[in-house]
Amino acid sequence: MPVGITDLAHSLRKDTAGSAVTIPLSRGQQLVAAAMGHKSLASFQAARAAHREPQTLDGVPHVVPDYELLSARAQELGLGLPNNQLRGLMDAAFHERLPRTKVHHTFSDLAMAVQDEMQEAVLSDAGLNSSMANANYDGIDEVYFEEEIDPDEATLAEPVTANINGHIGLGIDTERPYAGHQVRFEVAVSLARCGRRCFEEPAVEVLSGGLDYDWDGDTPPTKTLAQALAEALKIDLADAQELADVEPTELSGHSDGMTYGYLFDFTRRVRPELAAKLMAQHGSLQLEVQPWFFDGIRGAD
Repeated sequence: MPVGITDLAHSLRKDTAGSAVTIPLSRGQQLVAAAMGHKSLASFQAARAAHREPQTLDGVPHVVPDYELLSARAQELGLGLPNNQLRGLMDAAFHERLPRTKVHHTFSDLAMAVQDEMQEAVLSDAGLNSSMANANYDGIDEVYFEEEIDPDEATLAEPVTANINGHIGLGIDTERPYAGHQVRFEVAVSLARCGRRCFEEPAVEVLSGGLDYDWDGDTPPTKTLAQALAEALKIDLADAQELADVEPTELSGHSDGMTYGYLFDFTRRVRPELAAKLMAQHGSLQLEVQPWFFDGIRGAD
């Protein structure tokens, strides 16, 4: 059954019945019209007849009530209700009569809801998920958008639209080869207005995206300890990962106490097959490295 202003006014009347200040149906209609951005019920009805307001409210996805005009109209009608109570009554009326309509207290709140829709589109995009899988990542740290839209810029004739760049920040898995930690993307978003305070669902499309291989210019990506050991010992990464838990011994001078290196001793941690490989490749089950060996290794601190 279609829902209109009178239905919300019925809720206002019902919810104030028996209280110190009651809202008759006729004044409830005026209050709902004010919440919809009109100074009178007649103004709303004229706008609806001219198709500048929805014919019914049950199909409206988003509403940003005009609480300032609502308070002013309540004063004009001689209703001595505090602003917070008036707002609560209006929110309750929307919730009861229009449970599928999302009510936002400000345009900024609606902008955040649009951003949530953008985030959902980004995280469900097959191409971006494929790029994330290639990054060897450990969880998602953030989804960042470089800008947001202003819903109040939308008009009945023209929606507000924007192409917005951003990135998905990925957690770095220190046990796997580094392949990047940002997936960049571009999305197109459009939000249409269907009344002074009514809005359609936003339309969001992922235009492009992929793993960012720039890695901040000329700075090389950090590596894991296993990767560093694999390079130093000239063995496979899988073998080096077995040795990454070995605690190195600090090598320091007896007189000055300065550190001049570190010694890895794999004797007790290496399986026979890997021991044979180390002896063949390296000639020892120990590895002595310079103090700067740990520079650029993730988690070395």
